[in-house]
Amino acid sequence: MGPNMKRISDASRGKIASMEHRLSGVLRPIKPSKEFVRGISLRIRTKPRVAFVDRIANWRLIAILIAGLVSLTVFMAVLGRALLSLVDKKRNPENENL
Repeated sequence: MGPNMKRISDASRGKIASMEHRLSGVLRPIKPSKEFVRGISLRIRTKPRVAFVDRIANWRLIAILIAGLVSLTVFMAVLGRALLSLVDKKRNPENENL
């Protein structure tokens, strides 16, 4: 390390030491009241009121899924009846005129 760098390094260390000394006098730990801590902890632990809006959106999704499943069930029943009808016609060709 050159003499210039050593001088800059020593000056920086001096400034840092001076700043630490000032901050140690200014920054002191505090002891908050129990009511303050309890109030903060309650706000942190409880869900925000926005969660209710999310539940409404979830109900819409659930309703859409249920409607889709009912529609699929009806479609499968109609398709099954149509296939059974076609198979029955192939087995008994005399029923075509009925």
